[in-house]
Amino acid sequence: MGIDSLKGKVTIITGASSGIGAALARAFSNEGALVVLAARRIEKLEKAARACHGDTLAVKCDVTSADGRQRLVDEAVERFGRVDILVNNAGIGLYGDMEATKESDLRRLFEVNVFAVFLLTKLVLSVMRKQGSGLILNIGSIGGLIAHSDKVTAYVASKHAVVGFTRGLQRDLHGTGIDAKVVCPQLVDTEFYQASFGAREMEGLLEKVKGRMDTVDQVVEGVMRGIFSDRLVILPTEKSERAYERFRDV
Repeated sequence: MGIDSLKGKVTIITGASSGIGAALARAFSNEGALVVLAARRIEKLEKAARACHGDTLAVKCDVTSADGRQRLVDEAVERFGRVDILVNNAGIGLYGDMEATKESDLRRLFEVNVFAVFLLTKLVLSVMRKQGSGLILNIGSIGGLIAHSDKVTAYVASKHAVVGFTRGLQRDLHGTGIDAKVVCPQLVDTEFYQASFGAREMEGLLEKVKGRMDTVDQVVEGVMRGIFSDRLVILPTEKSERAYERFRDV
């Protein structure tokens, strides 16, 4: 079951202090949603909240912390009384040779990109089931569908897990009034790469592909179309669609 309007919808967005998360917060609020922005960097988060329209709430939150996740959901429900949409946007990258990847980096990658998504969704579903409605919107990657580049094996594995989680979740939620979707953008021009493991090694590659990147606004436009569709996987831009078609059988 999909949604037909964002007006009045209480929406939690993680990783909302910059990039896609902050842009989605603005876009959702422009459509009348009541947005709960969550991220670790409180100053940037509050700035992002001020750029939104209507009633918002900024919650400092580390999504890998059980206490942080619980506090986020509790504060959202205390302020607005419900949660209609959860946007699992917080994520990190990892670039480099698989055999040289540190175990600690690999575990951190999956803690943020996979376990936090699963566990925050679990908390929010307990609220949505009482309501009989809701939407889980996971921000994945084209790397969740294909191996889109060299030296991103661990990242691709984590995003394939997000896509698989969303597919299974949608099936499990059939008939509950709650839906699940996953957004799979290709390369997007944000600070995501500078904050990723292997950022320095990635600098040369980013310069080469910068002209092929989508803008945040292009991605958000595609997301805003996709959430009102019956598609489970949202490819938000033409470049995302072309990348998928090019490598889908590889």
